[in-house]
Amino acid sequence: MPGVSFGMRSSLAFRRLFSVLLIMGALIGGGCSTPFPGAKEQMAGTDAAEAGEIFALCLAAHGGDPRSWATDINFSMDGEWGKLIPRIQPVVTDVDYRIRAEERYRPADRHYAVLWNGPAGTKKVVRTPETIAVYYNGVRETDAAKLRAAALTADAFQLFHLGPAFPPLSSASFSRLTDKTETGVPYVRLRTTLRPGFGFSEDDDVVLWIHPQTSRLFRVHLTLNGFETTQGAHVDTTFLAYRRIGEMLVPTELNERVRGPLRLQAHRWSMTGADFNRGWAITDITGAGFENAAAAPASPLD
Repeated sequence: MPGVSFGMRSSLAFRRLFSVLLIMGALIGGGCSTPFPGAKEQMAGTDAAEAGEIFALCLAAHGGDPRSWATDINFSMDGEWGKLIPRIQPVVTDVDYRIRAEERYRPADRHYAVLWNGPAGTKKVVRTPETIAVYYNGVRETDAAKLRAAALTADAFQLFHLGPAFPPLSSASFSRLTDKTETGVPYVRLRTTLRPGFGFSEDDDVVLWIHPQTSRLFRVHLTLNGFETTQGAHVDTTFLAYRRIGEMLVPTELNERVRGPLRLQAHRWSMTGADFNRGWAITDITGAGFENAAAAPASPLD
């Protein structure tokens, strides 16, 4: 993409921010980092085939591959940000705009668009696997850093909302990690590396926490290498509630936490609407707003 540099891992801005993170981590109770799960946690005696079978059960529990039943997926959401994360990651969080949103997604070709609303107005993001476009209050954005940050968050939110149906997971090779118990449940954990990763990252690691009885996804833990101030960081998002809507098990309450290089609350949000198969065209979502069949808000959840 013209004007965008992807090799900024050692930038002065990142080094300064990392120092700030360490200082803040020392000031915040419980601010120590949680290590990202590594190969040493792999469960002995398991192989990729077994891990793949576990993933397949999880995908089936969530409604299967939406490319087989949905021309389009439409969500509404509303949420709130943690107190500190906007100060640490102002470009990524963009909280003056990213509060309430309408999402539109086309599984067949991974066209994704989200129209955010906040106190400063609207932010529209249009994402394909290769491209990114951003509009603030209807004006197209050209700042390279804002484009990179928008690509990162757009890809991560597709994973959060589609869960195991996030298309890059369908062709991933998993390893099984040792189970991790939380609130008395021994969750099965699968680890993979996605290439490319989120945003304009070459790769990112993802760990799925899966309920051993229901096969529902409980948590995703992921690295964020696609933006200069998040390289070396990792977050997890926990799915607090689900609702079956048509074919899909839709996550309705989600909570995101930063786990490294320090631990803090990031973002909590709810799905407020969902519907499928409106039949909108790509041209209905690629401009500064939504048009025609894509324009109406997602059907409210009771």
